[in-house]
Amino acid sequence: MKIVYWSPVHGQAGTTSNMLISALIAGILYKKKCLLMHTHFMLNNLEAPLVGSNAKNAGSSGYFQDVGLDALVRSFKAGKLTKEDLENCCISIPNTKVSLLPGTSKSNQVSFEYEMDMVIRKLLCAMEELVDIVFVDVCSGNHPLSHKILEASDVIVINLSQNTGLMESCLSGYPNLVKKKVFYLIGCYDGNSKYNISNIRRYYRRYIKNGNSGVIPYNTSFRDALCDGRVAEFVKDNLGCSKYDENLFFIEEAKKVTEKIGKLAGIEIAIEESKERDELSTW
Repeated sequence: MKIVYWSPVHGQAGTTSNMLISALIAGILYKKKCLLMHTHFMLNNLEAPLVGSNAKNAGSSGYFQDVGLDALVRSFKAGKLTKEDLENCCISIPNTKVSLLPGTSKSNQVSFEYEMDMVIRKLLCAMEELVDIVFVDVCSGNHPLSHKILEASDVIVINLSQNTGLMESCLSGYPNLVKKKVFYLIGCYDGNSKYNISNIRRYYRRYIKNGNSGVIPYNTSFRDALCDGRVAEFVKDNLGCSKYDENLFFIEEAKKVTEKIGKLAGIEIAIEESKERDELSTW
């Protein structure tokens, strides 16, 4: 199953962090084997929130030289992709079922994008045979590689802000996308805004409905965890938080989003609340 996260613009909707929280919930709470990857050449920070300060060395010292997307492509070109190949190219996140495939370390963007254009569709098909869900964070806007991946996806998560101009341009400017299996996700969400999710669904009811939309609220502790490289620990610590906890609203909305996306993709990921409490109490 390929779930692709995309936004019409860069830096407004929290696309990468939105993907991280849903993938971690799917892996930790719902026990799905998840693989996280991105196809950005620059301006992406998927690695650092998961592996911390080690990711800062990726570009200069070859920290990810023997793992990551480049190594996986080499293995894929050499023959049929195996479970061992994939595991050797990924970083496993401890105490989760989530693996990170670091992005490219190439210095030539043209070379990278040409190679990706040649192999990405077949590579994704090979990867999804080895895990439950492949989460892909792609470049925003009209990027040719992104559109190739979007066309091959099972579900597209369109990441938006509460900027109505952005919503209008997305719904009118990308007609081919809205015809596909789409989930509309409002990131960095402010429930006190006039443009809350209820009003957004009302204004854009032709496209955005309860079943295919959700929110990831702005949460200071979550943002700090992203910066500190402790996002997996944050999720594990807060999945079982009490009803009085300041992070409850954030976690509950993120869980709803994950379940809705799973349902749209045809994946059963809901669990019984009693079982959830028992499992989380062991962390």
